[in-house]
Amino acid sequence: MNNILFNMRHLLHFIGCLLTLQACTKTINTPEQLFATIENMEIEEIQADSALFNKAWLIRFEQPLDHNNPNKGSFKQRIWVSHKNINAPMVMVTEGYSANRNYTSELAKLVESNQIIVEHRYFSDSQPDTLDWTYLTVEQAANDHHRIIQFFKQLYTSKWATTGVSKGGQTAIFHRALFPNDVDLSVPYVAPVNLAREDQRIFDFFNSVGTSEERQVITNFQKVILEKRDEIMPLFIDYAERKNLTFRMGYEKAFELVVLEYPFSFWQWGSKMESIPSLDAPLEVLFDHLSKGSDIAYVSDQSWEDIKPFFYQAYKELGYYAYVPGALKPLLKGFSQDTISSSMFAPGGDTLKFIPTMHTLMTKLQLHDPQIIAIIGENDPWGATSINDKGLENTLRAVAPGSSHLTRINNLPDPLKNEVILKLKETLN
Repeated sequence: MNNILFNMRHLLHFIGCLLTLQACTKTINTPEQLFATIENMEIEEIQADSALFNKAWLIRFEQPLDHNNPNKGSFKQRIWVSHKNINAPMVMVTEGYSANRNYTSELAKLVESNQIIVEHRYFSDSQPDTLDWTYLTVEQAANDHHRIIQFFKQLYTSKWATTGVSKGGQTAIFHRALFPNDVDLSVPYVAPVNLAREDQRIFDFFNSVGTSEERQVITNFQKVILEKRDEIMPLFIDYAERKNLTFRMGYEKAFELVVLEYPFSFWQWGSKMESIPSLDAPLEVLFDHLSKGSDIAYVSDQSWEDIKPFFYQAYKELGYYAYVPGALKPLLKGFSQDTISSSMFAPGGDTLKFIPTMHTLMTKLQLHDPQIIAIIGENDPWGATSINDKGLENTLRAVAPGSSHLTRINNLPDPLKNEVILKLKETLN
């Protein structure tokens, strides 16, 4: 009798194991089946952005605040999922900031893929209840993306790519350095990899971009704005009031920062030299050009609050740029420094201790040498610190001559564009 009971218990245990194994290995064939594997997932079906996709969802994906210690709490990360079919490639857009809408990326269109857009931790709807800056790091963000990829790979088993523009491109590079085998290809657009708190290569860029005559025209425009500040300041204040902008630093400093920002903005967005008005143009014309060429809202309290997480990252790990007034210094009233740091916008300001994370990440990237296509504008200030191909034989640097931060695959010169598209299709199809 004891033997019979023993054998029956083993039989029941064996059957239980089979049932458990069957449940664990049950094939997932649809996004809905995948979503059902996690209880209480916040999911909303939405209209697909384009004819490329059949369905789309807005999902709030639960992430640990600290991937090294999940007991410290969690937050919901906003992601947008657009489904074509499970056999198509997957493109994941690693946003560097907020992701306030669903859209179809250039890369998804080119390779006819599925798509996931991921809002960066600590931005917009992807903020924890308490903004403890300790957990806003490159490594934590890379782990966010790793978890999302591992989850969706249960359904989407074809080739994968990550991509992003500017800080989103940085995010793709950093994830790839830490998790090189997560995806088959990364395509960062106009993405800097700054190796210092304020990288010397950006300072050097402004001494060499364009011609010396063009650089002097830009400086002369800045000079005339500062020389005529008393007449132009009322226009500046009126503009701010109409746009509901405030400046905790005061109007004088805000005005000067907008003037100092002008060259960066000019080259970043590909402005034309002929757009710069003559120095004797009416005040309204001078100010109109300044307001269009240098975003006044950028130095406002409203922008300060919206992108506070970015400035924390910039002055903790990512690096940024500073202003060198040079010949303009005698015309400044609010600043006396030879170099004016943007750390004033970061939580903690100059008290933040910069960590040279990028050197470690670039070493890891060189070790694994993954497939990367970096889209770069030659005249974009951020192109000065773009990823180089030293020790990266599998990185294609697609540099658009004379181009700006608006450089994309579709506006590359045809031979270069064709080379990029060929590599995309060879890697992802």
